[in-house]
Amino acid sequence: MKVALVSMTPVFPAKAGHSVRILQLCKAIRALGHELTFVHVASKLDTQKPDIASHVAFFGEQHYVPLDNGPRWARAAFWLRGKLRRRWRKVLRGLGYDHSHYSRLDENWRDAWTHQLRAMDRRFDAVVVEYAFNSRAFDAFPASTRKLLDTHDAFADRHRPFVARGFRKGYWVSLTPRDENRGLRRADAVIAIQAQEAERFRQQLALHGAGERNPEIAVVSHFIGLDQPVPDHSADHAALYVGTNMLSNQISLRQFLEHVLPRVLSAIPDFKLRLAGSICNWAPDLPNVEKLGFVDNLRLAFTRTPLSVNPTVAGTGINIKLLDAMGAGVPTISTATGARGLGAEFRNGLLVVPDHDHEAFADHIIRLSKDAGLRRLLGLAAFADAQRWNEGQLTALDHCLRGDTLTEVVPSPHAHRRDHWPAPLSAPATPTAA
Repeated sequence: MKVALVSMTPVFPAKAGHSVRILQLCKAIRALGHELTFVHVASKLDTQKPDIASHVAFFGEQHYVPLDNGPRWARAAFWLRGKLRRRWRKVLRGLGYDHSHYSRLDENWRDAWTHQLRAMDRRFDAVVVEYAFNSRAFDAFPASTRKLLDTHDAFADRHRPFVARGFRKGYWVSLTPRDENRGLRRADAVIAIQAQEAERFRQQLALHGAGERNPEIAVVSHFIGLDQPVPDHSADHAALYVGTNMLSNQISLRQFLEHVLPRVLSAIPDFKLRLAGSICNWAPDLPNVEKLGFVDNLRLAFTRTPLSVNPTVAGTGINIKLLDAMGAGVPTISTATGARGLGAEFRNGLLVVPDHDHEAFADHIIRLSKDAGLRRLLGLAAFADAQRWNEGQLTALDHCLRGDTLTEVVPSPHAHRRDHWPAPLSAPATPTAA
């Protein structure tokens, strides 16, 4: 099949979870034998500048298509409309109006992109569009092209849990349920990253716009970067936390530093918490906290620190940081929220504690950071889970692209394993699934 993927997020460099998600999805599409063309639109919702040379090297010059933002007058009009909208919403927010938090579904899509997509002298069997608020891209493709929407997350009423906790920002984009439904219905198939979100989409579509044509709903979660499990689990008295500088990560890490780390240090005074990713820009300077910053190769970081902690207590979606640890063959201690979306059959290298049970979290860290043998045993189990996980996602993606019957595929414990799944290039965490 000839497949186009339309994304506002570049995949080189892959500095965050959503970019790693898209890169691994591209690799999976190619692993299935399909010809892939990557179309990049430079949206203000993702300001990461692309490494053009790396995109061309990976996709090929004919299959990397960056779109421009149109003539100067169109860019100026687009900027002015956005500025006026933001000022008006700021006024309404100050007056306490809830609808001031909502974005319009298509407000960040440019007509110039639609024109350029239509002008492409290519025929595609399928097109994948990243995020519901970019779904207008589907208008540029004929009815004969199968249309798949990779949602990443649910954006209906996304602001409400943040506002309820006293935060006016941090939710990125929030849509009304009706607007999100409009985006979903533009696709033939909607890809959710976990079963809970798939069910949410089904219920939301049934509730709003009854009688309209609804898309198929599939579950294709994140693909895990696989190489080989870390060879050495001997480094004691340390744990690694991976994350971007997002509000949900700040909330979670602050709680960990205030309530869990002191308990660990009382038992292991030389314990070291290492941080990777842009969360280092926010994290306070503390004696037992080491900031690694952006990490080009997470496997090397996990080799140095073969124990992962995932103290997530806020946010949505499946935690990519959890999957990365599995792919490196490293055990993880996680809160229940941090383990969301990962079924019991994939938790053989995972220890889960209730949210806010700081004592239990600290006890697990103390025990595992002292026991290299247990870390290795749990790490190898996590790696085996990661191999089976990828096979399940690959099967589900194949069904989705071809338009076969869509079901949530859970691989058997004896599923065939691909021992060399491509590894992510950077330390991930995502604005939608950190």
